[in-house]
Amino acid sequence: MRRCRNDEEKRITVGILAAVAAVLLENTTVMAAAKAGEKTAEEKTEEIEKTITIDGEEVTLKAVITYQTETKDQEQDTDLSYEGYNLKWEDQFEGDSLNRDDWNVELHDPGWVNNELQSYVDSPENIYIEDGSLVLKPVETVNEDGSVSYTSGRVNTQNKHDFKYGLFEARVKVPEGQGFLPAFWMMPTNENLYGQWPRCGEIDIMEVLGNDTDTSYGTIHYGNPHSESQGSYTLEEGTFSDEYHVFDVEWEPGKISWYVDGKLIHTEDNWYSATEGQGEITYPAPFDQPFYIILNLAVGGNWPGNPDETTDIANSAYYIDYVKVYQKDSYDENVTKPVEEVILRDPDENGNYVVNGDFSEKEDLTDDKDWIFLTTLGGEAGAEIGDNEIAVNTANEGTVDYSVQLVQPDLPMKQGGVYRLCFDAYADADRTMKVGVSAPDRSFRRYLEDTTISLTEEKQTYTLDFTMTDSDDANGRLEFNMGAAGSTAGIRISNVSLKKIDEIEITEGDKGILADGNYVYNGSFQEGEGRLGYWDVLKNDGAEVSVTNENNIRRLMVNAPEGTSADNPVIVSQSDLALSAGNTYAMSFTAEGEAGKNIMVKAAGQEYTAELTGAESAYDYKLTLDTEPADTNLAFCFEEPGIYYVDNVRIEEDSLIKNGSFNAGFSGYEPYVDSSISSDVTYVVDSLNEDNAADFSINNTGDAAWKIQLKQNNVELEKGQWYRLSLDAKASIPRKLMFAIQRDGSGDDDWTPYSGEKIVDLENDYNKYEIVFQMTGETDPKAVLSISMGAVDGIQITEKHRVCIDNINLEKIDAPDIGEQPAGENLLVNSDFASGNEGWENAVTAPGAAEVSFENGRAVYNITDVGTEDWNVQLKQNGIVLEQGAHYKVTFKAKSSEARTIKLAMLSPSYTWYGGADIALEKDQEKEVTVDFTMNETTDMDAALVVSMGAIAGTETPASTIELSEFSLIRME
Repeated sequence: MRRCRNDEEKRITVGILAAVAAVLLENTTVMAAAKAGEKTAEEKTEEIEKTITIDGEEVTLKAVITYQTETKDQEQDTDLSYEGYNLKWEDQFEGDSLNRDDWNVELHDPGWVNNELQSYVDSPENIYIEDGSLVLKPVETVNEDGSVSYTSGRVNTQNKHDFKYGLFEARVKVPEGQGFLPAFWMMPTNENLYGQWPRCGEIDIMEVLGNDTDTSYGTIHYGNPHSESQGSYTLEEGTFSDEYHVFDVEWEPGKISWYVDGKLIHTEDNWYSATEGQGEITYPAPFDQPFYIILNLAVGGNWPGNPDETTDIANSAYYIDYVKVYQKDSYDENVTKPVEEVILRDPDENGNYVVNGDFSEKEDLTDDKDWIFLTTLGGEAGAEIGDNEIAVNTANEGTVDYSVQLVQPDLPMKQGGVYRLCFDAYADADRTMKVGVSAPDRSFRRYLEDTTISLTEEKQTYTLDFTMTDSDDANGRLEFNMGAAGSTAGIRISNVSLKKIDEIEITEGDKGILADGNYVYNGSFQEGEGRLGYWDVLKNDGAEVSVTNENNIRRLMVNAPEGTSADNPVIVSQSDLALSAGNTYAMSFTAEGEAGKNIMVKAAGQEYTAELTGAESAYDYKLTLDTEPADTNLAFCFEEPGIYYVDNVRIEEDSLIKNGSFNAGFSGYEPYVDSSISSDVTYVVDSLNEDNAADFSINNTGDAAWKIQLKQNNVELEKGQWYRLSLDAKASIPRKLMFAIQRDGSGDDDWTPYSGEKIVDLENDYNKYEIVFQMTGETDPKAVLSISMGAVDGIQITEKHRVCIDNINLEKIDAPDIGEQPAGENLLVNSDFASGNEGWENAVTAPGAAEVSFENGRAVYNITDVGTEDWNVQLKQNGIVLEQGAHYKVTFKAKSSEARTIKLAMLSPSYTWYGGADIALEKDQEKEVTVDFTMNETTDMDAALVVSMGAIAGTETPASTIELSEFSLIRME
């Protein structure tokens, strides 16, 4: 822009710019109004005129503006409105490659979810930009053994573009072909907020099956048990693979709506987030947290089935023209869950809810009404009604029990109803079938659990009783499942009845122990009205008691006004906890408030004072009930003016390790990932593939063991006490894990391990690992359990893998009985290397380098780099039992091709030195080594003999070849 010569010209220029801006703004509004259909660009020229006043005189300015507008070929009378929305983010895919500042590329192995066949890879063959579209392309490979494998692409915006509410839109064209499942969908950024899928929630904006490309599905998944709500839309002509179509989801607090080409196809406002045996999170959870966008193309799996000979992999791809996100300036989250009215139909005059249960009428078994016959997943069968029975004849039983299935939907199920299902059945030969009553609107949970019925050639009457404990459901479904039973024998069914024979009242009983072991209900302040469910509030005048909800962080907030005192407190309490005499409980919570102020806590008649620090701090107390308490209430009493926060309130059975089963998620634990690798590590308590296990997905371990940890603080160890620490662990690739209980060094950087640091090799299946140790130091009530998954033993891993940890336990034990250690017997395993390296650990760590062999009764180290520390090259034997007070002698032979020094040490797992020596070797001279030591302090069940051959401090250490042989460790008389 040229410079203005004077103020007058400057004012004129500003006026022109303002007019231009007005036109452009108007044009932008027009452009944003039309979104559905094919894009076209049109160049327009417009003359604008503006009159301004300069020094009291009116001046008329004119300007000609040329600009482009974006219009849509399709008519604009759609259901979708952009009123009130602003474009928040978009990607038009106009570059040469995927913008990695906006998108992550996910990597997953085949079968990761839903039995899908593809590997998700980061390859330009699978993920690329072409003609202004992102392309996700499947690639088929025929392997040497003749098998076929597939790769595909999956990208997401997690931690780069995360959104809470908005209008999410993509214009896409999907591939056609058996086995394809392209998707445009969303998952929560923090899957740990409400728990793993499906509790965390999922929003599927678009899914199209490759073998049925004229129909699109929009779905949400939520709850525990898993529930879902799904809508679909079928094109009147054409398919979603013929041309681009626009898919939207409008997500607002308490309402989610799906659109295809601007047409409303589905709306849902009723969902929940809960865990069985625990509480339900306040609505609209789980859809009240940030989500991220995912685009992927799956190949094969449970829903689409696998590719077949008709699938043209080479010429198929998923094209995404653009992704756009619109948001409003603000959202009102003060919404309430709708009350669903369930209308239950009456039975017939005989009390039977089954329609045509006597099969007196022939039906169309494919019309989705009354009796319906279905086959899938390899099932081949036919059914026919006649002579007051239905005959099912099977040619192929299929791969699952519902491959051959007879059902009747729309059965009214009343909460508290006691039902009796009766039917007659027989078969052409002895065989079985499964019978159950399911809930198709509630992800097919079972009201009557699937029951295996044994059929014979003789007609029999079968009777099954069950009680409906769930909420009312107008669409229960009776299922006869005849697939995958090991037989294709024909089945005849008749006289089917479902009658309510009784009704009981289903009530919430007295408070018990929650499924996660907590005696306190809603201890995380996420349930009930105002998220204060189960809590009673006593406020004084002017007090404010609420639950925060900033960035989905929920904490009890108490604003106690001036005048608050012990005689005029604010009290937040919970009554009638299931506490009983003779037990010791662990009570814990986090609290924050002004330093120097206190919160008085009363639990079962006992009082505790939480002294505040000015920052959020954790508080732990022992609650011992020797006699039956007068009350079993819990109360937080605020007796001084100020603002206070409380969260994570728990009372649970006292144990040395809290929540070792992970049934309470990560409660009690601190997952830690160093900031340098934070984007390469995610963690969740996996309840889908595991029985509630800590699951770390790791792309990069970093360069130190401590850079990935699972920790638990405030573990109490008593002086002189023996303990057994154990855990179950596995990994998807071979790797090492280190664990210990150590001193809390957060104040002085002294992290001395009390138990020793045990390094173990993980395998693909769970193994139990343990440390037996004695607490030889002073009693420590604040020891730290540390499980390290970074670069253990100096081994950095950049291959993606999982580490799973479960069943952590710390127990007090008696001093171990080590049995008799006869004097003079060699305590070492494979001391002469007759079995190679069995029982020995070859520990060579960078920068040390050596070629090692075990043969001819010798361990031979051809050392090419001694490194920088003596421990860079070592030979070890672990698991040696050394008894307190006993005297031991170590002997072996050593020879070096160069004159140098090596070290022998007897060590505890925490590197406590029991004995050893520096050993000077002359060139090519074999030396007999003898070292004596006495165990003065303790018995060690896991001591180690270590020969260190790396760089020896203070001496010149040449590279050399070292031979070690004839080891012995004996207990002396």
